[in-house]
Amino acid sequence: MKNYYRAKLLKERESYKKVKEDSEKIGEKFLSLPVVKNAKSIMFYYPHKNEVDTLPIIQNLIGKKIILLPVVKGKDLYPVSIKDLSNLKDGYAGIKEPVGEPFNPKLIDIVVVPAVAFDKHGYRLGYGKGYYDRFLPKTDALKIGFAYDFQILDKIHSEQHDIPVDIIITPTKIIKKEER
Repeated sequence: MKNYYRAKLLKERESYKKVKEDSEKIGEKFLSLPVVKNAKSIMFYYPHKNEVDTLPIIQNLIGKKIILLPVVKGKDLYPVSIKDLSNLKDGYAGIKEPVGEPFNPKLIDIVVVPAVAFDKHGYRLGYGKGYYDRFLPKTDALKIGFAYDFQILDKIHSEQHDIPVDIIITPTKIIKKEER
C-alpha cells in the first residue's frame, strides 16, 4: 500500500504547478514560528523533484543561524553546516550536498524533514530508503514537515520505529502535534 501511495503522490507532485507560490507560503509560515526565531541551528533538505523549495528560506537564514544540509554516506545520513549554497556537489540521487565535517545531531534545534506525504498524526511516507528513519532517533530536534495540501493523508501505516514530525506546514495551515 505504501508503494501505491508513494508512486501516486510522486506522480502528482511531478506535475504540480504551484511549487513556487506554495513554497513561499510555507516559508512565510515557517519563519513566523517562535521556535524558528529562537533556534540556533536548523537542518533543511535540498529540494529535489518539485519538493517544497527550501532554498529561499535557507538564503534568508544564512548568517543568522547555523544552517545544515544532509549528506548521504552508505546507508546513513549526517548533517553538515553550510555558509552559502555555492559549495555543494552532486550527491545521492543527484541531490546537492555540502562538503565538510559532520555536525553533532544532538546540537540541532530543528530538522525540516522531507516526505512524499504526511498523515494528520505527523507520520511520514518517505521515499522508501530509510535515511531519515535511521537519522531522526539520533537527534532531539523539533521535527517539522513541509507539504503541499494534497500530500496530507488521513492515515499512513506506521511502524514502531517511525518517528512523527512535531509540526506540519502546508500552504494553508500549520498542524501542531498537540492539536491533532
